[in-house]
Amino acid sequence: MSKKKFALMSAVMMLVLVMTTACGNSKKDVDLGTTEKGSYTNSYFGVSLKFPEDWQVQDAEGMNELANAGKEVIAGNNDVKKKQLDLAEAKTLNLLMASKYPLDGGQVGPSTMIVAEKVSMLQGVKSGKDYLEASKKLMVESQLPYDFKEISTTKVGGKDMDLMQATINNGETLITQDYYSAIIDGYAFNFIFTYVDEATKAETDKILSSVEFK
Repeated sequence: MSKKKFALMSAVMMLVLVMTTACGNSKKDVDLGTTEKGSYTNSYFGVSLKFPEDWQVQDAEGMNELANAGKEVIAGNNDVKKKQLDLAEAKTLNLLMASKYPLDGGQVGPSTMIVAEKVSMLQGVKSGKDYLEASKKLMVESQLPYDFKEISTTKVGGKDMDLMQATINNGETLITQDYYSAIIDGYAFNFIFTYVDEATKAETDKILSSVEFK
């Protein structure tokens, strides 16, 4: 696997998380937040965080392109999965994508992403753990070579969030992604932090420690 393709894989890993069962709409009247140089704030979810000012920030169009790339990798020729992804995308809010390096530059590095998906108790999704368990099942079905650690609960910005760690190893580089999830006002609200070694983990840990919930 080329470095460029492996870098894209790291972005695809992030986007697999939106594959939970569709339950309806909608994004109406939800604040997408404000991204400024080195910071993100969202009054609807009551959250803010800081990231390095020189990191690359993807706009909505860029995140949609990544989502389309993710669908190609995950669904392949499976029309059912493609429809499932389309439905999930229709009720998913892409709030923030910030990375140290351009995602199409072939260099794998640390990044952070925030996504929120409308959920329903009818899906059996009552907690962040429920959402992560459903996501894990679909990630396994994607046939990407994931390894997982057991889901745990931790504090993020003073809020209880469930944590799932997933890794992919191509024989040269180990990509680790930490998925934090909590149910907020009918949405599964998620942070996704990506890193490849202790140095890059320290960078994402700094962003994580800056998170504040009101």
